[in-house]
Amino acid sequence: MSEQSNNNTTGADKTIIVGFDVHKDSIVACAFDPSSGEVILEQQLKNQPVAVVKIIKRIRARFGEPQCCYEASSCGFVLYRQLRDLGVECDVIAPSSIPRRSGDRIKTDRRDAEKLATMYAGRLLRAVIVPDPELESTRALLRCRGALVEEMTRTKHRTTQFLQTRGFVYREGTNWSLKFWRWLNNVELERVDQSVLDTYVHLIRYLEAQIASIEADLKKEAKKDRFSNPVAVLGAFRGIALLSALTLVCELGDIRRFACPRQLMSYLGVVPSEHSSANSTKRGSITKSGNTHARKVLISAAWKYALRPAAGSVLKRRQDGVSAEVIAISWKAQKRLYKRFHSLAVRKPRSVAAVAVARELSGFLWEAMQTSTFEGTIPSVNTPVKRNLAA
Repeated sequence: MSEQSNNNTTGADKTIIVGFDVHKDSIVACAFDPSSGEVILEQQLKNQPVAVVKIIKRIRARFGEPQCCYEASSCGFVLYRQLRDLGVECDVIAPSSIPRRSGDRIKTDRRDAEKLATMYAGRLLRAVIVPDPELESTRALLRCRGALVEEMTRTKHRTTQFLQTRGFVYREGTNWSLKFWRWLNNVELERVDQSVLDTYVHLIRYLEAQIASIEADLKKEAKKDRFSNPVAVLGAFRGIALLSALTLVCELGDIRRFACPRQLMSYLGVVPSEHSSANSTKRGSITKSGNTHARKVLISAAWKYALRPAAGSVLKRRQDGVSAEVIAISWKAQKRLYKRFHSLAVRKPRSVAAVAVARELSGFLWEAMQTSTFEGTIPSVNTPVKRNLAA
């Protein structure tokens, strides 16, 4: 722990920037005084509520009112909410916004905390939108379902590959259809191999049951007042059913917070990377920055626009109760993106065409949400803190 003397008189109105380097068991704090440009306190503490309260009281008593920041990580938003309960302004910083010098070969917790404090004081960092506990829980449930779906896909691949090594290949249709399951139930192997196959099958059945249970819970979540309106608007588009719409709402927050479609596209990471110098301009693959989960949902939906524009019975049911303006935007998206997909697929891989369509689809979604007048119940900015100077 180090602390520099400060002979100037400090009051409660003086702001001190505090950067936290947060880990599972420890936190390194660095207090920076913007008025003098000096680091006035460095301290390592346990990642425990009592230790956090103690250092906040100390900074308030000796230096002024703290304004804190820390990098988003696997530690989540626990520290953020604790600081807010203490009446302390806090931002969670997007890791992608923190500059890193290529020649810097020394990395320590103390340096990381100091970098956060000084750069935050210079307004060089970008904060993430912190979800409230209810939204965070729904998001966690969606990601849990996604993880189970990926695990089931891997298990199915292992099963068919295992059968192939034993000379059993299904050639009468699509794998994992009803006919496939009937064929699989008639497969007979040696005792040990049969045990392996039964284990895979039981795991697939277990995962299917768990996914069905989670999907039932997610359907209940989607009916809540805060989710129902934006989910209905997004669900009016082809390729975006209930779970996809709920994922976009939970991962992106209020889409209306983006000033223009380009900001949304950039946040999703579906814009081309670029390297320009003098008269040379080179564009590469998409940046893949921002939210991975929302980007996957959007690209998956984009593949539906390879089909001819149509309003099927399922889509019409999803559009019940949605404004005519949103339905018109949805239909305009179908006609535009169908032509766009096939014009690109002629000269580029279909996967590249799908990403390009996903980029334009996000613009249509932004437009549809702008026409909606429902009250925003999904965070668009971090709410101001209520000061509690007695804490």
